[in-house]
Amino acid sequence: MAVSTACKLDLFDHLQEYKTAKQLATEHSWNENALLLLLNSLHHIGFLDKKEDLFKINDLSELLTEKNPESLKYACMLWSAEHLTAWQNLEFSIKTGKSSFEKLYQKPFFDYLNQYPEKLDTYHKAMYEYARDDYKNLPDIIDFSQYQSIMDVGGGYGALLQGIKTKNPRIECILFDLPQVVQNVTISNIKKIGGSFFEKIPIQADAIVLSRVLHDWNDEKAKLILKNCCEALYSKGVLYVIENCSDKIKIDLSLLSLNMLAICESYERTAQQYVELCESTGFQLDNEMPLNELQTILIFKKI
Repeated sequence: MAVSTACKLDLFDHLQEYKTAKQLATEHSWNENALLLLLNSLHHIGFLDKKEDLFKINDLSELLTEKNPESLKYACMLWSAEHLTAWQNLEFSIKTGKSSFEKLYQKPFFDYLNQYPEKLDTYHKAMYEYARDDYKNLPDIIDFSQYQSIMDVGGGYGALLQGIKTKNPRIECILFDLPQVVQNVTISNIKKIGGSFFEKIPIQADAIVLSRVLHDWNDEKAKLILKNCCEALYSKGVLYVIENCSDKIKIDLSLLSLNMLAICESYERTAQQYVELCESTGFQLDNEMPLNELQTILIFKKI
């Protein structure tokens, strides 16, 4: 919480050079004594360098600044907010098998986010930070040059497409997500379409990517997403499903599944469970391959 508070205050961004607590407090109208406690705490746990009464960011906190290309600032802020509260009420989920988030906030997670533009923005910035790292090797693993068009469904702020477009500039790259999401996307060389993947996707593409989307939803809703993706693909189109498949990796996914239960009333599936979902909605498994130590790429063809 101390680190997250520093992120919310942009504290690490303000400490690119050595400053005293008094300087910072004066610059931002903060309480000097309380700020000094936070600065000393951050130094104690290794997030700030200290020289006499001066504080400055170090290699660790540099990764929590706004403009660092590898920043995880928004991921830190996300996990210390409603996610943390849901985990503090995990007992409800264990007893009932239901989402503690939905019990606390009286709305499903994504419906709740859509009410608050700032929270929605923080969430998608955090997902962009994860996607930027998780999918950086995807354009080297999959030859996307074989397609005229590719659509990332539920693609957030476009980190995955950005990598594909950089390596394959001639491909038409289409980002499909909610209107309130795509309006904030700053990538200029991709096409952006607003809509819901629970409704008709109003365009056809040679290939569709669903990256870490299906794990957010129960089987019924996952099948609806897949059905709409199938209809949005040209004949013999290809679907790429990227997920943490529990039977394909050595890492135990129990904690991640508990998170999915508490937040979305979902869970991390096996590759076979994803295959069954896809094959029940008009797809046939064509191939599979690892993306990284966590994620697997499942490749399907439209039947």
